[in-house]
Amino acid sequence: MLLNTELFGSKIRKICQSVIFQVMAYLLSKFLKNIIKMAVSHKIKFYPVDNGDNVLIKLDDKTTVIVDCQIRDCEENTDGVTTYDVKKDLIKELNKDSKNNPYVDLFINSHPHNDHCLGFEKNFYCGSPDNYTDSNRKNEEIIIGELWVTQRVFSNDLCSDGGAIRREAKRRKKLYEDGSADSSKYGNRLHIIGYNEDDTTVDGLHYVPGKMVDKFNGKTSDYLSMFIHAPFKSDLVRGKADEDENAASIVVQMRLRTQKNGVIKSKIIIAGDADHYVFEQILEKSKKNNNEDKLEWDLFLAPHHCSWSFFNDRPYEKNTEPKDYSLKFLDYRNTGAHIIASSKKIENKKPNPPHHSAKEEYVGKIGDAKFKNTAINKDEKAPEPLIYTIDDNGFKLEKSAIAASVGIMTSSTPRAGQI
Repeated sequence: MLLNTELFGSKIRKICQSVIFQVMAYLLSKFLKNIIKMAVSHKIKFYPVDNGDNVLIKLDDKTTVIVDCQIRDCEENTDGVTTYDVKKDLIKELNKDSKNNPYVDLFINSHPHNDHCLGFEKNFYCGSPDNYTDSNRKNEEIIIGELWVTQRVFSNDLCSDGGAIRREAKRRKKLYEDGSADSSKYGNRLHIIGYNEDDTTVDGLHYVPGKMVDKFNGKTSDYLSMFIHAPFKSDLVRGKADEDENAASIVVQMRLRTQKNGVIKSKIIIAGDADHYVFEQILEKSKKNNNEDKLEWDLFLAPHHCSWSFFNDRPYEKNTEPKDYSLKFLDYRNTGAHIIASSKKIENKKPNPPHHSAKEEYVGKIGDAKFKNTAINKDEKAPEPLIYTIDDNGFKLEKSAIAASVGIMTSSTPRAGQI
């Protein structure tokens, strides 16, 4: 009888231990789920748009930023490559306002060339947000909460979509100049990046090089700030003289955090089609003004679609040596940094860009595995966006976006040590 009692007691203890274990496992699971849910994570997408730029930044608090656009009809090109449906993906990612209209908090047009604004007029709403109609809604036209443009958008003969940006910027600019209260409202906000045409005064419309911005679409961000590097006054003068908007491209360093006033987790530099002359000045002025930390980067969008113009003048055949300052800029990368070429597939043949020799210089600095080309991501015949997430551990390239690389690449922000 005693033996049976001990056996019974042993079984009871085992049952109790099992129940306790299951309860603890359940509670731990709930706790971990809550932790994961609370974790802050941002996303950045580099869309495959051939020789063009279209970048989406989506913060954990749902704030969205689009840099340039290249929105094309979904069809196969002459090489049999299917065009990615950028518009469909943007509508999926963007928020809707109280009237159920899709919007982006900030749209940055680095410069008004066709490869940086194709599809703007068709896909982005132009005009007072009060006049947005059912027809605009049916077409899913995206309202721009705040628009950033370069001064050059007001002064040149532009492509059709560039002209649409100019008209919209002029509409917003007039509201500001007229002293209208509407100028500071959603759908009317505007900032001109760089000095004004007289190069002498700076008003409330202009953000100039050296400015750190953390307020977008009327809201101060806990997670994102942008340091404006360019265009400089001399870039505007050179661009005007040469009738070249590339020289006046907006160049920014984006700094991403996961908590207010927290440590910067990732730095991204986007520079439109800025050439090596621009980067020479960026390097020089950043050193002079103790802003070398503004040169650091984890993700760098290769200017002008991996063109040789970042390294030296074109044609390449007459200027085969990269400038020292261009190479020096690349040394400001953080450990594990990636370079993204938003371009066609990079091959050792013309036409350029993309330029194979430029790719070789980039790869020489960071290694082949960390150089990414949007045209060949996942499937050369149907490329998909390169998608990075940014959290407390730094940046991570999504696993589905890794083609030939091994494993998931992650990086926090210690310097590479090459400087």
